[in-house]
Amino acid sequence: MTDLDPVKDLLRSLNPPQREAVTAQEKAILVFAGAGSGKTRVLTYRIAFLLLSGKVAPEEILAVTFTNKAAGEMNERVCALLGPQGQRVWISTFHSACLRILRSHIHHLGLPGDFVIYDGDDQQRLMEGLLKSAGVGLHAYPPKTILKEIERAKNRGIGPDEYHPEDFNPYQKKAAEFYPLYQEALRAAKALDFGDLLYFAHLLFQRVPQVRDYYQRRLRHILVDEYQDTNSIQHLIIKDLLGPDASLCIVGDDDQSIYRWRGAEPTNILSFERDFPMTKVIKLEQNYRSTQIILQGANAVVCRNRWRKEKSLWTANEPGDSLTLFWAEDEEEEARWVAGRIAEEGRGKYRRCAVFYRINAQSRALEEALMRWGIPYTLVGGVRFYQRKEIKDLVAYLRVMVNPDDEVSLKRILNVPPRGIGPKTVEKLHTLAHQKGCSLYQALQEASAREDLPQAVRKKGREVASLLERLRAQARDLPLNELASHIIEGTNYMEYLMAQGPEGQTRMENVKEFLGMLRGSGIEALKEFLDQVALLTDIDEYEDGVNRVSLMTLHSAKGLEFQVVFMVGLEEGLLPYYLRLDDPEEMEEERRLCYVGMTRAQERLCLSCATRRSLFGGQQRRVPSRFLRDIPKEIINQEGRRAPLVPSSWVWEEGLLSEDTHYEYD
Repeated sequence: MTDLDPVKDLLRSLNPPQREAVTAQEKAILVFAGAGSGKTRVLTYRIAFLLLSGKVAPEEILAVTFTNKAAGEMNERVCALLGPQGQRVWISTFHSACLRILRSHIHHLGLPGDFVIYDGDDQQRLMEGLLKSAGVGLHAYPPKTILKEIERAKNRGIGPDEYHPEDFNPYQKKAAEFYPLYQEALRAAKALDFGDLLYFAHLLFQRVPQVRDYYQRRLRHILVDEYQDTNSIQHLIIKDLLGPDASLCIVGDDDQSIYRWRGAEPTNILSFERDFPMTKVIKLEQNYRSTQIILQGANAVVCRNRWRKEKSLWTANEPGDSLTLFWAEDEEEEARWVAGRIAEEGRGKYRRCAVFYRINAQSRALEEALMRWGIPYTLVGGVRFYQRKEIKDLVAYLRVMVNPDDEVSLKRILNVPPRGIGPKTVEKLHTLAHQKGCSLYQALQEASAREDLPQAVRKKGREVASLLERLRAQARDLPLNELASHIIEGTNYMEYLMAQGPEGQTRMENVKEFLGMLRGSGIEALKEFLDQVALLTDIDEYEDGVNRVSLMTLHSAKGLEFQVVFMVGLEEGLLPYYLRLDDPEEMEEERRLCYVGMTRAQERLCLSCATRRSLFGGQQRRVPSRFLRDIPKEIINQEGRRAPLVPSSWVWEEGLLSEDTHYEYD
């Protein structure tokens, strides 16, 4: 047996373009991987090829993707191919990789390494407090809107000092005013938000060359998944990490770029060859997921986009069944049809089926219909487990154990369960903190000794400070589940939930589940757990092994696959969305979104639209989506009321639809 046998065995199962991508030796490799073409296989096999060739150590490889779920799947596949040494490869999301780097090196920027990570809810609470303190009306300047502008700046690598608002944009002007105040408040709380993880990592590499050089010397091969979803700061971080002798292999598909609205820059992949001269370009065009008919329909939709790399996605799979288009009278009939078809198609194996829609508001009718049919379902993108109030409460207690300066978490738990510490008491504590130039936690500890404070405030402050100090002492070496149990017992949290009736019972069950999830002992294990919780996304909490129908938006569906897919609401104003109709680039993204939804289907694809729909505060007449016109009629089987596939005149060509408009149909 020769040394090359494992490599030959590895490559034998790959098709020629996959094999070319796995074995490419160039310093810059761009792999256009069409939907269902085996991109994860290519990435994991390339890692295995590099290691089996004996020229690279596991620690010299970094593979980056976008969700913890995808990173976990990649890690499992690498370990299956390589055994124990696969665990030594650095496989991570962008945010997790930056978090790991900052934990070790952020002190170079004058920030503590034991920072906590604020999620969206924490950020909003912090911004609300800043706006209220400045007397700014929250209706005129919603915290979410201001935070969105700040996030957009961080995604472009723009700090508070370099942020320049547009002249006629009041929200950007307010963001420019509060961006530095927001960052100061985060620093005081020893906290970073999601955008900071990326922004400060890039800042670190730019300002501290020895840290950048260390990673450039260490990392000889960098692989990036879903490159079409990278934003400006992620693109810059990859450049920061890439040493002069390192190899960069990126995998992506511009036809699946659907996150421009949250900062993704499709130009990162489309201009990659300009940024990295002598790039080797490889196209993976064989689809292994869908039937020929499904692929034909999806290709017919996306090929009409002008700004895309030409690809010819094909499959050797069976032709499969025709696409089904159901024309419903309204959303209620649409939902009843979906439920009936799921009962028929699922045959009790409900996890085979998924329903996609453009906006969350569309789920109501679907949920009601599924409940009437007794069909179990999971709502992806609903209230996530770690976003439930009772879980957020306990996580806030745990965060204060690690970082008592975390004011957002401390304010959340000061009166939970209720202990008589209302807004006026918190205001007095804030005043004391301001006078002393200390944190709210320190003010809480000092309150009991202050003669100028009311006796009730001193008493409450002493009780809470004593409780938290006792719990913090226990946190140093207790198992995490025991620590959480001490928090629950010390605060009578279960009694607090029990008093809430039936809803409290559900919350108690969630708390018990939370306790069962805690592993490890001591403060370091607690820090690691809190980091993992902070970086979770909707898809990371999605359980694909549960026998339920999955309901989700089209954006949430990316990266998943199901035997039977229902796409509902294919109407003008929904898909494509009405806010995107006037912008050619955003219209192209809407077309890509439709393509992504269609290519999640393996065996059956069912589409639906309605002639009337209750939406946006009233019932409206609907016109079928222009994307339906793109699909060849011969591969569509119509069901429902006797209505045509498309009208002879289209609303976006002839003017706005009104109640008096009548259409002639082909």
